[in-house]
Amino acid sequence: MRQALEVELAGARAELREHMASWEYAFAMAAGPHGGREHPVHWVTRARTEELLERCRDLEARLAEHEL
Repeated sequence: MRQALEVELAGARAELREHMASWEYAFAMAAGPHGGREHPVHWVTRARTEELLERCRDLEARLAEHEL
């Protein structure tokens, strides 16, 4: 079980790194004039970022339970 969680966490982290290296992420997180940061297209990107971060946090917590 622990090994499966480690593999899943490594995949989740890789997916998060790839997402954070994208142009979509860069534009969504950049501060721009005239509220361009709040464009609905960027809402989806920021929601995806949160989803990936939450997945990593969940897997890290589950893995930590096996270390006790």
